[in-house]
Amino acid sequence: MEKIFKWSRSIFMVTALLIAFPVCLNAQNKVDSLTDELKTEIFTRMKHFTFGFYVDAYYNGTINGRKDTSNVVPFASNCPVQDQIRMNVAALEIGYTAEKVRGALALQFGDAPNLLELPEAQFIKNLRQANFGFLLNKKLWLDFGYFVDPVGLESTWPVLNDLSTVSTGGYYEPGNVLGIKLTWNASDKFWGGIMLGNPYSLAYDKNTHIAAYIFICYQPVPRLTFSYNNVFGNQAVKNAQINNDILYNNFIIQYNPIDPVFLTGQLDFAAQTNSRMAPDTNKIATMFSGLIEAKYVFLSKCSVIGRYEFFNDYDGFLSGVYTYNNQKRGLLTQGFSVGLEFKPVKIGYIRLEYRHLYADTGNNVFMSGKSDQLQSLVFTTGIRF
Repeated sequence: MEKIFKWSRSIFMVTALLIAFPVCLNAQNKVDSLTDELKTEIFTRMKHFTFGFYVDAYYNGTINGRKDTSNVVPFASNCPVQDQIRMNVAALEIGYTAEKVRGALALQFGDAPNLLELPEAQFIKNLRQANFGFLLNKKLWLDFGYFVDPVGLESTWPVLNDLSTVSTGGYYEPGNVLGIKLTWNASDKFWGGIMLGNPYSLAYDKNTHIAAYIFICYQPVPRLTFSYNNVFGNQAVKNAQINNDILYNNFIIQYNPIDPVFLTGQLDFAAQTNSRMAPDTNKIATMFSGLIEAKYVFLSKCSVIGRYEFFNDYDGFLSGVYTYNNQKRGLLTQGFSVGLEFKPVKIGYIRLEYRHLYADTGNNVFMSGKSDQLQSLVFTTGIRF
């Protein structure tokens, strides 16, 4: 009986295994099938994503800088620290573009993001942009979030500029916007839109007022582009007794007459209420700034760039008040820059730039208040993909 029991048990186990084996195979096949479906879904979703990486390092050497007790360059939007090898930007970028939805996220670290942030707004300095949007119809997008401001040609990211440094006028242009944006892509020749939101900029002093923006681009022919951008809003701090309503206008012309030559002109004009210096503090103050830039490409990988710039904020409503020849007035500067760029690869660059800025005679705004001139040799190198 014991042998019969053992044989019976063995037969039962073998039978159970024979019955279970196909089930296990089927279960394994089912798992593999789900995995393939999941992989297909992941790859389908991932094709809408783009991922980027950007790093820029610099050395800003001040000529005759022994009189300067500060290591920070005045009116610098990037490359701000003198006589040290530093990191301008280290950034990660993620983009998503599908048929009816899009999004962008860019995180940044380094010297450039630290420049214009007040202590209470430090949380925002590492966020260059974070937004998403929906396609309303074939030509109209509605986006929400944190946007790069449309005003101005220059960027705090050197890779987006021909010359790495930013003009003094660019330093005082409005900054990023937290709000809503409506974009109309009317045609290949004309596009534009409007924005509403809270501006995060030096000019607006991180207030809580809502500003309105308009941005328009027109390209009558492939080599010529006209752009107009503006911002209107109350610059006064919260609970102020008077309003400081600013209208900031930005005009840009870009012309590429022949393949190796690129010409750019920019003019900014701003007017703000209740901002004149005493005794006319209830009147409108104005500011003018601009630049002219030329770029010539040779040997396919090399370029030479020149720029002239000026900035005139007579009443100092953006720049503050300085003393010129024993008279008080806002900041007045002009200068020029000359640069060489070598691109060993399409995604990388090496640049050397000479910059000379000078203020009106008698106004020592450079070298820790000891000079009306600033001369620098700026070396930058970066890669972005």
